[in-house]
Amino acid sequence: MTNFWTAQEHIPSEMGFALFGLTHLFWLGSILMICMVGIGLFRWLSSAQKRKVLRVLAYVMLGMELCKDAMLIMTGQFRPGYLPLDLCGISIFLELAAVTFPKPLLTELVYSFSLPGAALALLFPNWNSLPQWNYMNLHSFFLHAILLLIPVLLLASGMMRPSASRLPFCLICMIGACVPITWVNRYFGTNFFFLERPSKGSPLVWFEQTFGSHLIGFPVLIALIWAGMYGIPVLLSKLPFLKKDDRQIP
Repeated sequence: MTNFWTAQEHIPSEMGFALFGLTHLFWLGSILMICMVGIGLFRWLSSAQKRKVLRVLAYVMLGMELCKDAMLIMTGQFRPGYLPLDLCGISIFLELAAVTFPKPLLTELVYSFSLPGAALALLFPNWNSLPQWNYMNLHSFFLHAILLLIPVLLLASGMMRPSASRLPFCLICMIGACVPITWVNRYFGTNFFFLERPSKGSPLVWFEQTFGSHLIGFPVLIALIWAGMYGIPVLLSKLPFLKKDDRQIP
């Protein structure tokens, strides 16, 4: 329990886990299994039960975030960088709003940003310097797992129906959010949205090393991610054996 309540910046070096090492792969495999089981169980619930489960998950996330802040404040480790102003922190409230009011624009924001943001955070966690038996490590994995699970279940339930026609709105919202976040970063010395520097081990590091700025990587990665998220389903729908047969059976 020596380092269980210790925040990342106070952890001694060489106590973390390697990206895509056995520990990391175990977490990824477990979260993937949870999502698959969740989809299987979700199909048996009524519409009202599905909405209730989604709300419970969203409020669990909010409670986890409040507990994290309370722990950091009580241990004297809280700093501005722990405010929920990164993409995943904002996604806590965005997903809560989306499951409470499943409007197309809200669910589109969850699909276009929260879903890939949570997936990338799990693939390239910036908390990998933490030991496994550490509150912040456990909190980060479980929180991002729920952040990923909620949009997956929204898709499985049909409450989320992505449409590329709403992407301009999503992009405008994200660009608009970057303006105050940039000010916050410069005032507090934080790195929300990774606007100041790339996360170690992430693809943004390559852009910084190659082009001198990791910011060039944002439009490239977003374009590639959206091409896959919106383009692949369209291509699959064109396959003859996946098309729905709308002919009436006599």
